[in-house]
Amino acid sequence: MRDAELVKVFNRRALIVAGGELFLFSILAGRLYQLQILESDKYKKLSERNSVRIKLITPPRGIIKDRFNVEMAINVNSYGIQMIPEEVTARGLSVEEILNRISQLIPLTDKEKEKVLNNIKKKRAFFPVFIKNNLGWEEMAKLQVKNLDFTGVYVEEGKRRFYPYNEVAAHVIGYVSDVSEQELKKDPDPVLQLPDFKTGKAGVEKLMDKQLRGSAGETMQIVNSVGRVIETLDDKRKKTTPGQNIVLTIDKRLQEYALNRIKEESASAIIMDIYNGDILMMISVPTYNPNIFLSEDKSAEEFNKLLNNPRHPFINKAIEGLYAPGSTFKMMTALAALHEGKIKTSTKINCTGHMDYGDGRYHCWKTSGHGLLDLEQSLQHSCDIFYYTIATKLPMDSIQEMAYKFGFGDYTGIELANEKKGQVPSVDWKRNYKSENWYTGDTITASIGQGYTLVTPIQLAVMTSRIANGGFAVKPRILKGEFENVFFPQMNIDANYLNIIKKGMFSVVNKPNGTGKTASFNYNGKQMAGKTGTTQVRRISREERLTGVIKQDDLPWKYRNHALFVGYAPYKNPRYAISVVVEHGKSGSGTAAPIARDLMMKTLELYS
Repeated sequence: MRDAELVKVFNRRALIVAGGELFLFSILAGRLYQLQILESDKYKKLSERNSVRIKLITPPRGIIKDRFNVEMAINVNSYGIQMIPEEVTARGLSVEEILNRISQLIPLTDKEKEKVLNNIKKKRAFFPVFIKNNLGWEEMAKLQVKNLDFTGVYVEEGKRRFYPYNEVAAHVIGYVSDVSEQELKKDPDPVLQLPDFKTGKAGVEKLMDKQLRGSAGETMQIVNSVGRVIETLDDKRKKTTPGQNIVLTIDKRLQEYALNRIKEESASAIIMDIYNGDILMMISVPTYNPNIFLSEDKSAEEFNKLLNNPRHPFINKAIEGLYAPGSTFKMMTALAALHEGKIKTSTKINCTGHMDYGDGRYHCWKTSGHGLLDLEQSLQHSCDIFYYTIATKLPMDSIQEMAYKFGFGDYTGIELANEKKGQVPSVDWKRNYKSENWYTGDTITASIGQGYTLVTPIQLAVMTSRIANGGFAVKPRILKGEFENVFFPQMNIDANYLNIIKKGMFSVVNKPNGTGKTASFNYNGKQMAGKTGTTQVRRISREERLTGVIKQDDLPWKYRNHALFVGYAPYKNPRYAISVVVEHGKSGSGTAAPIARDLMMKTLELYS
């Protein structure tokens, strides 16, 4: 009986143990089923991460061309070293150790090493980081031979930006440089993570950066445990989308000519089509070579030299420079006075060399006076007293309104960054910004483009275009449009008023004693009309007027007058407007007008 009970107990326990084993086996089988069947895709992918690498392919940046498809910004072959930090650390190595090994074959400065380490901190560990670019064949061969010693380091063939004409259109085209931390934070585009990827920092390169950069492609590579590529899966390749090509309105030939003509000055010059707004030429000097930002060895030194240049080569003076317009503004005062009925086209005013008003005495640039002049002659001789006189009868708000119509005091809309708005003062403006009342003396000063008025060279070109085209509100453009001619609204300026202004501008350049006689030419019967301007950058004291005004040549450069000229050609059937501003150029007639003559003649030569 006892033996039977023992057998029963043993069988019960054996059954429990067997049941437990069966239960554990069921759990194990279920887990295996889950891993191998239900989650097989998941773990297959996890496995592939150890053997398959997805590599982004840099898209070719779009080409920037001039109006005749001359390539101004291109891509050239480039060879460089890249590192994937994740593959380096997976082998138990440090990034610093690999950099030291590389520097034994290819010179790496401490600054270059530091830059690599900083870039690694900004990016994910599986993204490649640029180490050095522009390698020669010998340097590449050294690295290829030592490839096994440099786990996670690759020699890559790619493209880099290049500007074949150097400084010729630097301020228009701009340049590219390394992706900034701000860009990485704001823009999720994975292409920004690529080693040595560049983004536009100025000019059209910046304005059209997203269109120019394109989108990255992908390639799948099988790699072994040390990161060596075993196979590239071409069937898994995703093609890159090249960046969009951009065509500009500028003419490379005019850009080169203008740069050579004025490169010794601190100046800007613009030539604009008065009907469709095309900017054929936009120069700002001194300028810079955008290729310096692509050279590791020279960029810092050259950049600092340019940055410390007192003539500010990085500023595009054509759209960022603000200047008192001087006598180039007299056309606005005249048109406002005509529009308000304060003068007629035949009105004459006597200039004795000065005018007394209230407690002040206002001087003409010609101390002996011009005598009796009509409107056309007042422009020809640039008589200040003529405009002082009508300013005493004319509200400043009327001058401001006319100036607004011709493009002053507002952005022109040119497709370039950092354009300045300028300002045309008024009664309310002075009250709001100066907390002062407006006086007639302020209007007198403003009537000849001095005082608080500030304009940009591009605004001067727009004003001149609107006069020359008969009062259409043309706007400038730097990107070539689909259509050669576009519609701009009529400004409703009396044609008779514009005609008398045009006659005056013709007399400035082409009649005896015209202040712009130095701009005169006759190119196959084609002549230019224009207006000079000279603006003071320092105040001439009463004592100096009595003892003798200091000559411009005797003043330090920074105290000399600015020189301006605006014009258009041909006078009959006009097509092109020009503005020239030479900082501290002493006089409009002596410096700016001859430059404008040469640039306009070259334009007519090229487009006849």
